[in-house]
Amino acid sequence: MMPAAPSEPEKYSIDEMMSRLTGSAADDAAEGELVTRSDGSQAVRVRKRKRRSNQPHKEKSERVRRSRMVQVSAALILIFLTALAVGGAVVYANSKPFRDGLIRMIGESSGGTPALQTFRMNPRTANAGSLTLDWPAGNVLKNLTLRGLIAEISPTSFFGKSLNGEEIRVAQASLTLRIPNSSEARRAINKPETAIPIQFKRYRTPLFNLTLTGEDTTVLSLLKSEASLSNDTSSGFPQLSLYRGDLAIPEWPRFRIDRALIGFRGDATEIVGLRVLHEINDRGSLTFSGTISPFKPDQVSILSVNVDAFEISGLVGPALGHLISGSIDSISSAKSSFLSFRPTEDSSPVMEVTFNVSPLSAIELNRFPFLFNMSYLLDEDKWFEKPLFDSDATGVIHREKGVVSFRNLNLESKGRMTIMGDLSMAANQTLSGNLRVGLPESIIPKTSRLKAMLSPAEDGFRWISLKIGGTAAAPSDDFKELYDQSRMPVETAPATSGTEGSTFDELTRPR
Repeated sequence: MMPAAPSEPEKYSIDEMMSRLTGSAADDAAEGELVTRSDGSQAVRVRKRKRRSNQPHKEKSERVRRSRMVQVSAALILIFLTALAVGGAVVYANSKPFRDGLIRMIGESSGGTPALQTFRMNPRTANAGSLTLDWPAGNVLKNLTLRGLIAEISPTSFFGKSLNGEEIRVAQASLTLRIPNSSEARRAINKPETAIPIQFKRYRTPLFNLTLTGEDTTVLSLLKSEASLSNDTSSGFPQLSLYRGDLAIPEWPRFRIDRALIGFRGDATEIVGLRVLHEINDRGSLTFSGTISPFKPDQVSILSVNVDAFEISGLVGPALGHLISGSIDSISSAKSSFLSFRPTEDSSPVMEVTFNVSPLSAIELNRFPFLFNMSYLLDEDKWFEKPLFDSDATGVIHREKGVVSFRNLNLESKGRMTIMGDLSMAANQTLSGNLRVGLPESIIPKTSRLKAMLSPAEDGFRWISLKIGGTAAAPSDDFKELYDQSRMPVETAPATSGTEGSTFDELTRPR
């Protein structure tokens, strides 16, 4: 038998036992209700008690539920307030005061006089139908017209203090440049002392047109190019990228831009690389690089020129290119491959390229009268009508003031012909020049009158000097006059009977 609990006595008296029983009944009565049954007996009806226990997990769940309700309510209130603020900001951003402030910021950032049309703004983008900027005569920028602008803006732009973001896309852009007047102002609106208020990382357009004008003429034009101006570059300076486009310079062959990268460092413009293609094909390329100082009219700007398998007609024009054709490379070690000009109204550009024939090409001469004559006199060898020089062919192409020239030509086809000299074509396509033509002594018939025209043998070749004239469409030379003046050796002269009527024209008449 288990011992009694220490808190209770081991023995109870009769009075104590009665007292405890009476107290228990009283407690039951106090907690219950005394009722009389139908048989007259009495009982205490006790109200049922609900079992109550301490349940921490339910209390925690209740606290979490109440906390979430508070959070959701706060979030809904915040969303409502945010929507109200955004709505208010959008309304303000499309108001006249905001638009006037934006026009002022555009002027401060660009230095030009802006004109903005059909501006509207939403929480993600700012849009405009068109934007036009005009600059004073002291700036190389004359005017810029942008159409269909979409700017990806940051939320801070709604405060009206600045307009910034990732990118501005423009459906069409047209930029006109000019030779600046150093005595005039460069900016129509002064630059702010703090950071410029409009800043985007990129500006790009799929249709970009550029024109460089003089007072009454167009100096250069670029049409249908893709352009991207990036301010966020590793160099820390803005860079303009161009892709494709038609490049036109008066009195020059037309080019097609393949790609270009141009950097802007203060007043200097750095042509990192301007790669152009031939007007009608993609074979070969012509690349310009160097620095231009548009605000220093007394300083000559010089760009290096690299020619890679480029067709001659792309440098000299199609008219002269029909007479001398082929693909050439610039000689990398030659410092004379350059384009120079002054940033003035009379820029007087000069281009000079020292070249040799490309490894997989040949230089061809065509349409000169002396070629046909030599072909006829050399046993009608058709090769001499359109001779090819694929082993050793070098020279210099020079362009200046509308005149394009071949200088120091040295064309050689071993065992057949060598041509040396100069040839020029003026702006009206008239030709001038002197060519020295050499033939191996081994291919000249001994009884031919041609032998009498040529100089004595020198290093295995006999030479004749020809004066070139005419036009690119109808070149001429003095081969016929020299032929008529020549006399065959007495010992080889044929009998005159029956041949008195034979003339040079009859001998060389095309069949």
